[in-house]
Amino acid sequence: MANFQTHLNIGILVSAAATLSLHVAGFIEQSQMPVLFALGVAGSLLPDIDLERSRPTGLLFNVLGVVLAFAVTLPLTVRFQPLVLAAIWGTVFLAVRYGVLKVFSSFTVHRGVWHSWLAVAAVSMAMTNLAYWVWEHSAERAWIAGLMVGLGYLTHLVLDEFSSVDLFNAKVKRSFGTALKPISLKYPWSTLGMAAVLAGLISIAPPVRTVLERFDLDPQATLAGLETWLREAAHWAFGHLNEWWAQLSRQLPLERLRG
Repeated sequence: MANFQTHLNIGILVSAAATLSLHVAGFIEQSQMPVLFALGVAGSLLPDIDLERSRPTGLLFNVLGVVLAFAVTLPLTVRFQPLVLAAIWGTVFLAVRYGVLKVFSSFTVHRGVWHSWLAVAAVSMAMTNLAYWVWEHSAERAWIAGLMVGLGYLTHLVLDEFSSVDLFNAKVKRSFGTALKPISLKYPWSTLGMAAVLAGLISIAPPVRTVLERFDLDPQATLAGLETWLREAAHWAFGHLNEWWAQLSRQLPLERLRG
């Protein structure tokens, strides 16, 4: 597994290259570059949010705590004194920073579903919807924002996978294959939960036709190809889940007999 500084450095390089490429190709303006660059770097650190004590996790929940604390206290400014507002703000922040983080960590496992293609898609779609519905950007800008976060996220997973191969001693570590996988078969409920979230995000996503046309892609052919790929991926996933369930069903009677 690559360390935080390595992920940060590679994330900066990839995000800078992607942002410059989009600008040179005429897809984004110069004023948009810093924000998109930052989104790419943030995406390159996001996969480690399944580590309770990682820097990305602490930073994410710090920001989330501050945002929610202000969201709760600002509407109350006309009703309470500053000292009471400060107490409410601090309570909300600490509850999110430590309480919500603890609950979140209890439902996540490192190298689980957050290290998968499914997570890349879910995080990208979440960013796209956030940019479109909350920040009120155009569909094109929203999809590009999601693309940058997804690219950064994928960069992290690829780097983790490369770190699982020791080229100098010509050997493969036990962690190989756990960072860059389609889904997490080891944790099927987490996989199904994230798949359900992804389906919901896709259902409310901004229109993609104009974005595909801007990239000189045939919308009908591209969407048809994506539909075929999703159908095949779902068939593959359900096949493996059925195999996992069959193995579990065979093991349960044996464990009862041993008990």
